[in-house]
Amino acid sequence: MSESHESRWTEPGSPAGAQTARQPWPGAMGPPVVGPPPRLSAARPPTPAATMGEWQGALRPPVFRVNNPRPTYREALPVRGQMLAAGAAAGAGWMLLFGLMMTGSARGYVWITLIAGILAWAAAAILARFGDRGVAVGVAGSSGVAVAIAGIVVAYNLAGGTWLLW
Repeated sequence: MSESHESRWTEPGSPAGAQTARQPWPGAMGPPVVGPPPRLSAARPPTPAATMGEWQGALRPPVFRVNNPRPTYREALPVRGQMLAAGAAAGAGWMLLFGLMMTGSARGYVWITLIAGILAWAAAAILARFGDRGVAVGVAGSSGVAVAIAGIVVAYNLAGGTWLLW
């Protein structure tokens, strides 16, 4: 087929000599499409694969364009390692302060540790809602470890026949 014949291609059923601007579907016979790709119509939303890029392979994530039509949400207060360590140190200091206040008996230690743990968890909940979430995670983690140690003391004494909490 000669090049001049392809440039004069018309859609079947159109008047003689009228050229069409419609792009053929894949596999259709017709002239090659030259120029920018057609714009997507506003009536039909684009598919995610058409706007975001397709899957590139087994180990490579899909490529996202900068002009993403959907909003991208980011964490306002992300958990950072330094703030988590600061919260863990503050929570450990808090629990140590309360633990050193009751050195007389195991029963007093367990009760004061439970009270300090509840107060620390309340502070962690407030920090998680209104403050730094990294500090909240650190406080909750260190106070949880301290309450777990108090639980081990209770379990050890219970194995010996003594219930410490009453």
